[in-house]
Amino acid sequence: MAANNSLPAGEQDLFPPTPPAGSIGNLRKTNISAIGIAFMLFCLVSAGAFGIEEIIPAAGPGLTLIILMVLPFVWARPISRLVAEANAILPREGGIYAWAKETFGEFWGFQAGWWTSMDTYISSGAYIAMVGGYTSQLLSLDAEGTFVVKLLVVGCFTVVNLVGLIEVERISTFFSVLILIVFGMAVVFGLINWQTNPFDPIFATPEAPMGCLVESLSIGIWMYCGYECIAAMSGEYEDSRNVAKGFRIALPLIALSYILPTLACLAAYPAGSWTQWGIDGGFSADVLGYGTIFSMVLGHSGVVLFLVIAIMSQCTIYNTYLASGSRSFWVLSEDNLFPKFIRKVDKAGRSPYVGVLTIAASSLVFSQFDFTTIIEMNIIFILARYMFLGFIVMRLRKMYPVESRPADMYVIGGGKMGVRLYSALAFGIATFTLCLNPVANFFATVAFLASGVVAYIVFKKIYGGLAKENSERYPTDRRTGLAVGDIRRIGLFALIIAGLFVLNVALNLLFLG
Repeated sequence: MAANNSLPAGEQDLFPPTPPAGSIGNLRKTNISAIGIAFMLFCLVSAGAFGIEEIIPAAGPGLTLIILMVLPFVWARPISRLVAEANAILPREGGIYAWAKETFGEFWGFQAGWWTSMDTYISSGAYIAMVGGYTSQLLSLDAEGTFVVKLLVVGCFTVVNLVGLIEVERISTFFSVLILIVFGMAVVFGLINWQTNPFDPIFATPEAPMGCLVESLSIGIWMYCGYECIAAMSGEYEDSRNVAKGFRIALPLIALSYILPTLACLAAYPAGSWTQWGIDGGFSADVLGYGTIFSMVLGHSGVVLFLVIAIMSQCTIYNTYLASGSRSFWVLSEDNLFPKFIRKVDKAGRSPYVGVLTIAASSLVFSQFDFTTIIEMNIIFILARYMFLGFIVMRLRKMYPVESRPADMYVIGGGKMGVRLYSALAFGIATFTLCLNPVANFFATVAFLASGVVAYIVFKKIYGGLAKENSERYPTDRRTGLAVGDIRRIGLFALIIAGLFVLNVALNLLFLG
């Protein structure tokens, strides 16, 4: 590769002409195909259209379909392309943590790693909670029986993850195919029974269209989140180029798995029934959803079939999140920014087993919360990552110019304008969604984001951070015990939070009154 001539003269010596070799400690490499990556992505992001039921009565059927059709182009595609390029340059364990550390240093790398870790440890409980809820409906279980089910599911997929990454991929592929078949049946049943205009009305409350958008946008954004999680295991892929190939398969697959069943089922139900949609649709006579079409066509056996698929869907999301999330604190520990116990790997190098076990424990704890509360907590960490992602990729473009890369390395098309457009879309939509909350709720957002700064200061002082391995590249300020320049970075973080607060107040005055 050529030298980094696009960098200012003073910076050319700071970065090598090629990315540094990544380390995955004692973890072994695994051969996962592009199809396997695509199905793991399908499980991380979607695994079925569950959750969209909540958007329909809040936004209106027409707006829901429009949101599902537009977000793949202005949200999912930019994020997936940014992730694909960053991963192509730095296929590292930890994904966005490794990219942020390489581009913006230890402090910002830790923030990205912390946001990823907290997202996983919190959100994993949501999927176990939904498994418990669906199973209790299927088998008429009481609270004790439901907890036993949760325990069994956590135990089962913990074992799968301890066995190795290839087993995670195989289960993801098998479950994904079954889920797609059943949702494909929902499309067919819905189209056969078409009786109403699925876009009517556009807005749930025509006199307050912005209110409808605000009510639904967070869930819509969340439905298309998770693409970056696949990169958390990139250090273990034998051919990291399969990540970009997997995105090309997964992106349209996920979008169609949302749009087509929603369109078909809305069309199959009576006019005006969109107000009755909910997360329990098809499992309750008073609530409509994707499962309702199965009860209409197949009777009680159809409801049972859809409940089984609903359980399977949440299980496979949990399975892949265990794999992705167990690497998050592990890479921080490898860089002396987290306790050493979390970096333990089994002798065969199949899994960071302590990370897997700690997520299993946290998922049981958070599964006691309701689904909405969990999503409100973890969406903060997700959106913070997406606000940062574009800056990382643009910095990587300067560090490792496109013309100096191998011809087969994935690059976002459109040159500088292409990467800037995708970065702006990811940053703008993430920032808008993060700030579109009541002012009182935004204080919780500030506390959640500030937790990363507090954690960094504590762990940096205790474990030494990157300076412990390379004190020349990561010098320590003797007065503070932090990295040189960290006080300035913390000040910048505070200014960013202040700016987000001002935007939050402005959006509240404009949209929420």
